[in-house]
Amino acid sequence: MARIYALNAECGERENHAHDLAHHFDGWPVRVFSDGTGWWCGVVPEGLSRSGIGSPEDAAAMTAAGRRLYWLLRTAPPVYRYALAGVETDEFRTYAELMAEEDLTTFPGLVVSEDIWTAAGERTEFSGFAPGYRWIPYRGETHH
Repeated sequence: MARIYALNAECGERENHAHDLAHHFDGWPVRVFSDGTGWWCGVVPEGLSRSGIGSPEDAAAMTAAGRRLYWLLRTAPPVYRYALAGVETDEFRTYAELMAEEDLTTFPGLVVSEDIWTAAGERTEFSGFAPGYRWIPYRGETHH
């Protein structure tokens, strides 16, 4: 089974929002898809392991890609509700599943809209990310 590293962002019910976000990542391999409850934009860097983090070198390469993706996400149009980079983050959680999570701080790298942050209790572990967004800072990937 493929274990693909990507940045995936949930854009709500409007397909055009996912396409707007995809255009922001021009030059990167992107896909727009629906999980049946919302639209997603997935950015999948090329040249990374397709079998997960099998070595320290894989972890370093994925961390570097993740940092670039988050840097680009900071300047993206505010059309997504939440985003996360990592291995197997496509359809990370539906919006309803995310809102039902008891502790969003267990997802390093999670970027959420201010509305989600407020609804989740305005946890101080989240810091500013971009206008209208907060995040649990990305720590990078590790090989276990």
